Amino acid sequence: MKKLTLSVHTIVDFVFSEGDITTLTQDRNNLRDGLVIHQTMQKRKGVQNEVFVRLNTQVRDYELEIAGRIDMLEQLGNNYHLIEIKSTSYIDNLENEPSKNHLAQNLFYGYMFYHYKNIDKTMNLQISVLYVDRNTFAEKLFSKNYTYEELENFFYEVVNKYLDFIDVIEDFQNNKLESLKGLKFPYESLRNGQVELMDAVYEAINDKTTLFVCAPTGIGKSLGTLFPALKSILTKQNKVFYLTAKSMIKEVARDNLNLMRKSSGLRIKSLLMTAKEKICINDCVKCNPKDCPYAKDFYKKVNDAVVDIYTHEDDFNYDSIVYYAYKYEICPFEFQLMLSLYSDCIICDYNYVFDIRVYLRRFFDFDTSNLILLIDEAHNMYDRVCGMYTIAINFKLFNTIIEHVNDKDVVNGANSLIVTLKQYQTDLQLRKQDAVKYVDLDMSIIDNSESLLDKLEKYFDKLHDFGEEIPEELLNCYFELNNFLKIAEHYSPDFFVWVTRTSDELNYQITCVNPRELIKARTSKVLSTIFFSATLHPLDYYISLYGGDKSSRKLFLPSPFNQTNLELNINPHISTKYNNRENTKYKIAYQIHDVIKSGGKYLVYFPSYQYLEMVYQVFKKINETDITLIKQTPDMTETEKNHFLNHYDDSNTNLVGFAVLGGLFAEGIDLKGEKLNGVIIVGVGLPTFDAFREELRTYFDQVYHKGYQYAYIYPGFNKVLQAVGRVIRDENDKGIALLIDERYIHSEYQKLFPPHWSHYKIIDW
Repeated sequence: MKKLTLSVHTIVDFVFSEGDITTLTQDRNNLRDGLVIHQTMQKRKGVQNEVFVRLNTQVRDYELEIAGRIDMLEQLGNNYHLIEIKSTSYIDNLENEPSKNHLAQNLFYGYMFYHYKNIDKTMNLQISVLYVDRNTFAEKLFSKNYTYEELENFFYEVVNKYLDFIDVIEDFQNNKLESLKGLKFPYESLRNGQVELMDAVYEAINDKTTLFVCAPTGIGKSLGTLFPALKSILTKQNKVFYLTAKSMIKEVARDNLNLMRKSSGLRIKSLLMTAKEKICINDCVKCNPKDCPYAKDFYKKVNDAVVDIYTHEDDFNYDSIVYYAYKYEICPFEFQLMLSLYSDCIICDYNYVFDIRVYLRRFFDFDTSNLILLIDEAHNMYDRVCGMYTIAINFKLFNTIIEHVNDKDVVNGANSLIVTLKQYQTDLQLRKQDAVKYVDLDMSIIDNSESLLDKLEKYFDKLHDFGEEIPEELLNCYFELNNFLKIAEHYSPDFFVWVTRTSDELNYQITCVNPRELIKARTSKVLSTIFFSATLHPLDYYISLYGGDKSSRKLFLPSPFNQTNLELNINPHISTKYNNRENTKYKIAYQIHDVIKSGGKYLVYFPSYQYLEMVYQVFKKINETDITLIKQTPDMTETEKNHFLNHYDDSNTNLVGFAVLGGLFAEGIDLKGEKLNGVIIVGVGLPTFDAFREELRTYFDQVYHKGYQYAYIYPGFNKVLQAVGRVIRDENDKGIALLIDERYIHSEYQKLFPPHWSHYKIIDW
């Protein structure tokens, strides 16, 4: 016998799902109004409220425990009246019968009530759905008497419909667990380091701990983490989340799952999640039934789509999701969110786990002890999670609110916050500064923002009452202010307030500078977390920033490639420090010329666009070779980015691309063979010295006593590691990397060199 514990809502909402996709404010207001209406109705005399009922029953080969609460119960002598309360904005438009979903809930409660309260089955029950208008509190009651037999027949008919899908899931889950027992590594031989990686991952998951892995390019990190994670799945409840920020790496993870499906008959439901803007099939990204036909009746149609795709597909990806979305005329983004509930491996961006605004509440608001997190390209997590918890308010936000409302209370609330921001602006002007740090939040800003948010919600109610639309610009401001307050709730000593001004703007920014506790809040509650990257170095630096501790495990693997495949040279004779750049730009240009004169394709990386342009103009003057020159520019479009990369092909064309260190072309690109022959890194990648970075240094000095390393050296050197990593992509690649800066021979940098750089040479130039 298989045991299932279910709520009435779970069963009824699946079989009788209905409704449109609505905005967050509508959902929030409906929930609030529904709560008020429930509380008001339940104050009536002679009624019992929130009456708990439970039923244990056996259906097919399932032992079911089903529970729920009756909104209102009236007892009139020996007769019982069960009332389900529902709020509505359209009471005059209601048909002559209640919603199937609403009635079904109460019919379930009726049948369960007979058993739970041991009621005489020869008696009828009065079952009602009471609709109450959200604005006027007008009522409309739909009521009918039901026999025990009628309720029993309805109950088991609906339960069996629900179990039809559960049977499909159960059958697949049994097949999944059986296939995992026989899962074998898809290649006959393993790469150097891959056995150590897989063993460490398997042991970390088995021991329910956290693992940090620095595994250079070529080890096969994606397969080397996915395979042991899948082998660790022992129950139907286990899920694997594979997190990465890059679409290319998501596809690599998906390809590896398909490889194991093909080689070992792996049966697993996997989901590759796509951003809303990319997967939207409407003319514009507007998630409401008025502007999007795929939002209309979404919940009425989506369960049929879920059953269909679950029955016929194992690989839920962009193409399959969009195909079924068109077939059932539903929103593909919300469809994929629904599919996540039925997926065993979810490949997605970091934000679906860590971002307070968009994380998957259907998982992370509940027990997560069965979840495994595989976090790829983990060196990016610091910037990403800090960004998720950094947000600013400014004059523009509040002026936009004022511009789009016709309500004195809202205008006064926005103006009050503008006055406070102007006080900060005046203070900065008197200090003759453009930025200043504050340790504590200004609680007057928080309190007034909460008040303004409440006034906006009341204003939205008025618009709704008059049948008017909320302007999109105003709705965006509402969400931004709401997010500001959400992030303020997480404020801690790992944050500070950063206030900046320009000639006409003032930004009051809540700034996360250390995400350790935010990351740990997730990772401490899951089964296991594996952080991995080719450049997760130095490991202790990342462990401290990602919520690790003494119990965290770490693994540093050597490169699997022949060390001599990379000719690694250092030119310490040229200073790239800011004050010396004008004097050394010709030296750098000639050094670049010396490297590329024999032909091939190269990337030259600079710490800034300004420096890039300076040397680029000099190089054009001195260049005497037949070579194509291209350069990265700020804010490149996807088309421009692809055009840049398309120059790096297998042709014999000689090419030099000027790019920015840490930018679009410094990581996440895979140029094998003759597509790229070498890289030149100008400088050590240090972030810009400015007031903000200096405050970071102060913070890290106080916390780790390594302020300069944490704020400058480590993040800068990671960019260098990423750039050098573009050269050798597989065992057949050969190429050159040149590091230009005097600091590369200083001990502070030498001790950061990975073991496979030990053969470097200092050039005599």
